[in-house]
Amino acid sequence: MSMDPLLSYIVLSYNYERYIGKTLQSIFDQTVQDFEIVVVDDCSTDNSVEIVLAIKDARIRLFKNERNLGGAASYNRAVLEARGKWLVNLDADDWIDPRKAEIQLKVAASDPRLDVIGSHVTIYDEDDNPHPSSDVLEAVFNNEYDLNLVDTWIGANHLCRSSTMVRAIAHKQWGLDDPSMIRAPDYELWTRALRDGCRFAVVPQRLTFIRAHSRGVTHGDPVSGLLELSYAMQRNLVPLAATRSLFNSVARIVAWACRHPSLSQLPPVQAHRLIGALMQPAIISNYQHFLAMLTGQSDHFQLAELGRRLFAFVGPDADAYQEVRKLHNDIQSYIDARDYFKNESEKWELAFKGLQAEHQIMSASLSLLNPTGAQVFVKPEPEYAEHTMSDSWSPAARQGSFFARVWTLFTRLLPK
Repeated sequence: MSMDPLLSYIVLSYNYERYIGKTLQSIFDQTVQDFEIVVVDDCSTDNSVEIVLAIKDARIRLFKNERNLGGAASYNRAVLEARGKWLVNLDADDWIDPRKAEIQLKVAASDPRLDVIGSHVTIYDEDDNPHPSSDVLEAVFNNEYDLNLVDTWIGANHLCRSSTMVRAIAHKQWGLDDPSMIRAPDYELWTRALRDGCRFAVVPQRLTFIRAHSRGVTHGDPVSGLLELSYAMQRNLVPLAATRSLFNSVARIVAWACRHPSLSQLPPVQAHRLIGALMQPAIISNYQHFLAMLTGQSDHFQLAELGRRLFAFVGPDADAYQEVRKLHNDIQSYIDARDYFKNESEKWELAFKGLQAEHQIMSASLSLLNPTGAQVFVKPEPEYAEHTMSDSWSPAARQGSFFARVWTLFTRLLPK
């Protein structure tokens, strides 16, 4: 084993005594054993630290924050302390497949241009049960997205951080997380990496197991989420799209922000400045600067006026958007009609199978009542033809008509 390990696992912990033991064990179970584990505890008040200290393995390096710094600052500390060639992210409530590092390293060896390699995920709840919304949540990460395209990142993060292996030397070039961000520091880091020439890949295997629970912060404040995503796109995606001459992508970024449901919760001036900023080159250095630009008394770049004009073109009240919305509603109506008739057809099929079963019972009854096999011709009773469709499908009506028909057949077969 070399002096510096091949892999540095970054494990961020805050009050995860319930889970961190399983997380660390999944690292020890890896088929690739050339690693260190950098654990940063963000002032946990439970027994998380004691659980880590109880594990007697020299590869664990525990760092305890003197005060609560938050996820982004804790991540930055771990990155600075890590010594491996690859940084492997794994939150303290998640765990990984024993072959994860081996498989991702093989992918990295097959394409030296790759700097970030993720994997598909399986999502559980707090009690290790499959999450009730797992199909929807997993689709965010498990579809075949091309993470090297600008459009893939517009308003969405399809890369789960706990699934990633990052080339350390490349990470130093991009820089660290913005410590003032809470909702989307990962998104800002990934889009910055894309802007600076990073190549992404995702292993289409479920090698990472993550927990989605109520204490997560990512989706807790939609307005803050809108602001942080908009900042990241303005700083990273808009310049990259301009460099690649992807002006339609810039238009899609602006349209995404204009139609975001939380935009209306901002004061009008701030909302218009946000939209205007998305059309400008990178004029800000960090997220706090971005917020100051939105809320400040002066508007040096005339962003509000630019935003008002753009909003008239692509906002929810724009004519083109109204046409798109009408088309979407029409399509949804057709989908609803399709689902309705599909549901009704299943009911009809069940009713038909019920009638078939009645016919089989009647045939069996005839065989018992007429063992000689003599042909019996039964004239249909007029009252049966008068049944309506709804009556004939009623269980009571079907039962009554069945016994009436059997009795008629029985009396006609009796010797006279």
